Amino acid sequence: MTTNSPWSNPIDPQIFYPISPYNKLLNSLSWPDPNQWLNHWLIRGGVNLAYSAWPLGTKNDWIWGIGLPFLSDIERFIYKKERILFGISGLPGCGKTSFGKWLEAAAYELDWPLKVISMDDFYLDSEALDKAMHGNPWKVPRALPGSHSIELLEEAIENWKTTGNLKTPKFDKALRNGLGDRCGWSNSTPKILIIEGWFLGCGLTDAKNNSMEDKSMKTKPLSTKERDYQVLVQSALKDYQPIWRRFERIWHIKAMDFISTRQWKSQQEMNLQKERGASIKGESLNLFIRMIETAIPQGDLQSIKSNVIAKLNSSRQIRWVGENKKYSN
Repeated sequence: MTTNSPWSNPIDPQIFYPISPYNKLLNSLSWPDPNQWLNHWLIRGGVNLAYSAWPLGTKNDWIWGIGLPFLSDIERFIYKKERILFGISGLPGCGKTSFGKWLEAAAYELDWPLKVISMDDFYLDSEALDKAMHGNPWKVPRALPGSHSIELLEEAIENWKTTGNLKTPKFDKALRNGLGDRCGWSNSTPKILIIEGWFLGCGLTDAKNNSMEDKSMKTKPLSTKERDYQVLVQSALKDYQPIWRRFERIWHIKAMDFISTRQWKSQQEMNLQKERGASIKGESLNLFIRMIETAIPQGDLQSIKSNVIAKLNSSRQIRWVGENKKYSN
């Protein structure tokens, strides 16, 4: 038993989540004995697997709590005949994109044919995107339901499922002074495809019978324009529901406090500015964050139809990880 594992005595000081639901998750992933699971991954590198692909400062709770269990979930399907679609859902800035990069790096070391893409890559082309986003009360250039080419996404998934060939667009958020635009195409032949997105798996609210405003929101009440636009967002979100049903498994990286996305999104844009020299900032960033908080009812975003949940505090520490009993299969 390594001193860096979740079962150490004393336990690794970087691990904060309870062990019982974690063990139940491993059991659901065909590992009833944690020691056997531990040895399985220690042979493959343990916390050192693709370690350089993690962002600087990543703690062991992400490696043990999400990284290696996610790989164990994938491993159940990697040698089967059919191609499998996984999803990662989480609020902007929570770490899902960085996690996706690590998954690709780890899969490369394991010689697994895996590809991670983002819903963001399926944004409409610039002209159609500007038209679709025109008039929204937050003045955001993208990210809302309705800003993606659903037809293109469906075609890409279907063609990959049928032929094994995956052709997807690439979107660069730094282009057009931070408005973003398409910047080419990517071709690959993965056995496992993972798609990540901030409202991936989100269901619908019945606007006629339910209030779409969360009275517990730690922000100012919805304006009339925001309330009216929520109805349009729900209408657009209907087109995504058939996509969600195609996922074999969805993992939800869930904020324990929804307000954390303010901090996370600001940090994300600061990093984009450093890396690419263009980002959303100032009042535009404030409005973007306001959109995240109000465009889709927070209750819907916090109850994603996922199989596994990893709960994060505002510092991105994992405080709980386990099966989502409501939706797990």
